[in-house]
Amino acid sequence: NNARSKETETQASDLVEVVVETEAEAGASGYSVTGGGEKGIFIKDVLKDSPAAKQLSLQKGDQLLSARVYFDNVKYEDALKILQCAEPYKVSFFLKRTVPENQVTTHPGSSGLELKGPRAKMPKMNKMPTVPNLDLRDERDEVD
Repeated sequence: NNARSKETETQASDLVEVVVETEAEAGASGYSVTGGGEKGIFIKDVLKDSPAAKQLSLQKGDQLLSARVYFDNVKYEDALKILQCAEPYKVSFFLKRTVPENQVTTHPGSSGLELKGPRAKMPKMNKMPTVPNLDLRDERDEVD
């Protein structure tokens, strides 16, 4: 019996916390969560053959630190709901922005770019080909 408890102690002391970022997958279903508030959100249960288990590799007990929702091909109404629900919480955005080339500094030997000026909170960017300007105005509700 002592050997078994000593083995358990050794195993527990060998455990480390790791941060796992999953690949982006559509249809994240087959899991439930628990917790909330200062404790955090944890994966409560994962259905064995669900997308959550197979594609996202979620495991019971995982702490959900953040969830990235991709807005490519999303309906306006769905994007609005997501943004409105997220309003009271800490949020970061991954944006694509078109700026004059003279406002961008390139670092030799790196694909990283830096936007000049105080407005850039997250200055590291990658240079991407530009697309024609889109009319971003919408007559529907906005997230305020």
